[in-house]
Amino acid sequence: MGITFRLFAVGASSGGRTAITKFLSEIPGTINAAFVVAVHGAFDTPSFFAGVLGQKTELGVVEASQGLSIEPGMVYIAKPNHHLFVHEGKILLSKGPRENLFRPSIDVLFRSAAVAYGNRCVGILLTGRLNDGTTGLEAIKKCGGRAIVQNPKTAEYSDMPGFARETVDIDYVVDLEDLAEVIQNIMHEDLPLAKEISSKLIKENCIATKIESQIATEEILGHQVPISCSTCGGPLWKMEDSKIDRYRCHVGHAFTQEALLKSQNEALEEALWVSLRTLEEKRMLLKRISNDYSDRGSKSLARSYSDKIDEVSKHIGKLRTVLQLKD
Repeated sequence: MGITFRLFAVGASSGGRTAITKFLSEIPGTINAAFVVAVHGAFDTPSFFAGVLGQKTELGVVEASQGLSIEPGMVYIAKPNHHLFVHEGKILLSKGPRENLFRPSIDVLFRSAAVAYGNRCVGILLTGRLNDGTTGLEAIKKCGGRAIVQNPKTAEYSDMPGFARETVDIDYVVDLEDLAEVIQNIMHEDLPLAKEISSKLIKENCIATKIESQIATEEILGHQVPISCSTCGGPLWKMEDSKIDRYRCHVGHAFTQEALLKSQNEALEEALWVSLRTLEEKRMLLKRISNDYSDRGSKSLARSYSDKIDEVSKHIGKLRTVLQLKD
């Protein structure tokens, strides 16, 4: 690989496949660099992106698989529903807990790349919603690497690059059509000064690469807060080594504040739907019981159940209002 080798870690969400295809199609196959790519997508659908991208670029393109060696001139695409890590020059995969609601998570990829490659790592964050990738870019900068974001003003979806630009010391804010040129210019620059990798960053990277509980490690990285993980219900710790407000549970789920709020909203909506279904089933049973008593001539008992039906119907009406449903 030589002393000039770079690892470019690329993250994108909505609109990302088009953006990645655009700039990688302009990169020569002889570049002394590799690209590791995480793109958000549906977890239960097969990915054809590696095959499609391979027809558009001189670079070699493969879907990531466990233990692959990272080589110059190659692009490694994260598998659906798998986190992608780099470690000691190899590709690792995991079905560990989601970070920022996603697997693969951009933060997971960027953090591992930062720890593994230090000042040889360059993070590229492209179009997408929410803010996955910002914490990872922060990690890359802490380890001496470079950070690039797509210009939020010209990105198809500005949330991810825009949040990163506001939060992290970004080296390059680039329109998509200029990104390939910036990458090739970086290849001719001297490496940034090497930095010592912090023990806290290494510990957090270890959490993401292991599925087992990491309660002791969480206590080192942050302090427990009175909020529950919206995914597993366990306690959350607020991480203390970052300008970005973010949380992690001991199982390994991790969230920025915005991702946690979105996850809570989804959990709340699901709970409301379960409550609505349960109440409607209860009303149905009460009606059957009331009708049975009425058929037997027990009018007073039938009326008592009718009162309960009215009460349940009021609760159903309130839930339907919250869920914005019409009868």
